[in-house]
Amino acid sequence: MLKQKPHFGEIWMCHLTDRSGSVQSGYRPVFVISNDKNNTYSNTFNIIPITSKFNKRNLPVHVVLLNYWVYGLREPSTILVEQTTTVGINCLDKRIGKIIDRNILLEISKAMMIQFPIFSLS
Repeated sequence: MLKQKPHFGEIWMCHLTDRSGSVQSGYRPVFVISNDKNNTYSNTFNIIPITSKFNKRNLPVHVVLLNYWVYGLREPSTILVEQTTTVGINCLDKRIGKIIDRNILLEISKAMMIQFPIFSLS
């Protein structure tokens, strides 16, 4: 069991179960997107996988992290908003960083509005 629970905006190392096709799996960094109330009381968390592979197509739902070291990552990486998913507490391993840069958070928000158009309704 984790000593601490994740908070919105943090980057954690996570064990994603093996999935077929282009869906991210394995031990990798993820961005925690679920809100802190959920994160305090629930044992499931909404996350977005992060990849360091730049051979992926540049989609409007990808957010590139060029200043990777600021976020605890080892190399330039991309947040794959189209692969947003839910994981259990046992999948999370350790916190490696946090995104507090408002511009990056806005880019993630815009990518989520593209991926999930319900957010765009007024």
